[in-house]
Amino acid sequence: MNDVLRNMEAWCSTKEVCVLEAKTKMRKWNVSEADSDKIIASLIEAGYIDEERYAKAFANDKLILDKWGPQKVRLILKQKGIKETFISKAISEKNINQEAVVSELLSKKIKSFKQLAGNEIYAKLMRFGLSRGFDYSIVSKYAGQVLDNASD
Repeated sequence: MNDVLRNMEAWCSTKEVCVLEAKTKMRKWNVSEADSDKIIASLIEAGYIDEERYAKAFANDKLILDKWGPQKVRLILKQKGIKETFISKAISEKNINQEAVVSELLSKKIKSFKQLAGNEIYAKLMRFGLSRGFDYSIVSKYAGQVLDNASD
C-alpha cells in the first residue's frame, strides 16, 4: 500500500486530480476499495487532492483555453462527482463573455461548410454551439448573425 501511496503522490503532484480520477487509476492497478479509500483520504489530508482547486483548474482550462460553454463544464464536473458549490464558484470566477466566444467559434465554423443550404448551415451551427455547452438563446442569436453575414 505504501508503494501505491507514493505513486499516487507522484502522479497527483504533476497535475490536478479529483477523487474519481484517483479511484479509477487505483482500480486499474487492482487496489482494493478499502485501501483505495485510505489512500485517497491520505492524499486529501496531505493536499494532493483538492476538489475545489481541481474544479477551478478544470473550468479555467475548458472555458478559456478550449472555449467550452459553462453548461458543458458544469456537466463534466458533475459527472466527476464534484460538489455543486465548487462547480458554481469555479465557473462564476471565470466570467467569460459567452456572446463573444460563440460569435468567434461560429464565424470560424461556418467556413468549413461547403455548398450547403442556409437551413442546413444554421442547423449545423446550432448543433456545434450547443455541443460546446453554450446557452440556446446565445447560440441561436449568433448562428443567425453569422449566417446572415456569410450570405452577404
